[in-house]
Amino acid sequence: MYRIVLLMAVLTRAIAPQTSDNDNVTQSTEPSMPATSSMTPPPTVFRSIRVTSRPRRPGMRQKGDSPMLNYIFDSYATSNKHFHDKFRPPSFEGDMASEDTIIDADTGSTVIFDCKVTALRDKTVSWLRVYDNENLELLTLDLDTHTADARYRVDLAGENWKLALSDAKVADSGIYCCHVSTHPPMLRRFKLTVHPPAIRMSKEAFLETGETLSLKCAVLNLYPGDTVPEMHWYRGNTTVSLDEVRGGVLIETDHLSLTSHLQVARLRVEDAGNYTCALEAPLRMRTVARVHVLQGSSLAELQSGVKTTTSYFNLLLTSLILAFGTLYGDIR
Repeated sequence: MYRIVLLMAVLTRAIAPQTSDNDNVTQSTEPSMPATSSMTPPPTVFRSIRVTSRPRRPGMRQKGDSPMLNYIFDSYATSNKHFHDKFRPPSFEGDMASEDTIIDADTGSTVIFDCKVTALRDKTVSWLRVYDNENLELLTLDLDTHTADARYRVDLAGENWKLALSDAKVADSGIYCCHVSTHPPMLRRFKLTVHPPAIRMSKEAFLETGETLSLKCAVLNLYPGDTVPEMHWYRGNTTVSLDEVRGGVLIETDHLSLTSHLQVARLRVEDAGNYTCALEAPLRMRTVARVHVLQGSSLAELQSGVKTTTSYFNLLLTSLILAFGTLYGDIR
């Protein structure tokens, strides 16, 4: 019996798998497991891999490991999305900031001066007027007016500091400056020209009896504002409107363009004389046309006579020049 048990132990050891020294060490350190009737493979263990770094997105700024620095970074980036503008110096908008801006205006109109300043920050904007003797007049400082002339007004629309001058007059022509309190100061110049009002009409007209007189009168460089313009026609020295003196008179006046058109039908000899186009409001201006009414001769004959007289005078002038030239040659 003893021999049988010993033989079985030898056979069991002979068929058992060979183990390495490391396995022996492991087996010696680990607690022994109870033997089972069948050998089961050990379970597979997957260990989690620790990610030490992540790929950065292009243009993305990474935070640091300090919680306080992360908080400061988040707060500053949120409240200062355009923080790069904080470091730009003030500047005038537009490519022509170094040259004078030319402004033409009509008398009575409202003139607007535009001055756009970017990145102004804590600087101030003021409007100045420069006179011929180099004297300066302070008109506005920021949004406050510093002149007694109530026609000036300053307004801020975004980055545009707008100076408005109402009821412009010819005396308002000159140089105006937008001033920014940098070091050295920034200046943008405007050259304003307010054109004086004028009234225009043909000075002379030649017509025959039975024809229709047509005269056009225009007022230039004038803005009436809220005043309704008044334009009237007179003949001779009378102060009564022409359409009240004679029938067959048609007057068409356009208050927007300040033009007036006079038509007098079936002219008679007594209709000849001076015709006056008068602007009564918002100011007084007048212009006169001399009208000739011919009877018994046509306008073509009159023009032919004028040409003959002109030719005669030209011939006489040429003869005098030749005579003086011959006399001067004889003296030499």
